[in-house]
Amino acid sequence: MVTGSAILVLILFMRDIPSVLPLEENLLTISAGVSLFGAVLPPLFFAAGAPLVSGGIANILTSIELPIAILSASIILSETVTPMQWLGTAIILAAIAFNELGTGLFRRRNKSA
Repeated sequence: MVTGSAILVLILFMRDIPSVLPLEENLLTISAGVSLFGAVLPPLFFAAGAPLVSGGIANILTSIELPIAILSASIILSETVTPMQWLGTAIILAAIAFNELGTGLFRRRNKSA
């Protein structure tokens, strides 16, 4: 995933890349932090913790990444998050939760007892 993302970024922002000095100290620090917290630690922690919970809960925990990313962008980066983006995030989370937990809500009861 990281390789594919890097290729996509290189294709989309090729004309902006020459303006960034590759050995600038802030760039190296920020890129190390982003790669560690964005690409290394989350899959490592998820792989370590997923066997400890059920498959449905693991799937729900995976879907929590989206609202956390939006919340972090809003708080840390001061980006504007519209109500439509929050609504879309809520719909995605509700669909995943319903898919994982909703099957027990609509089971037919056996009335022959």
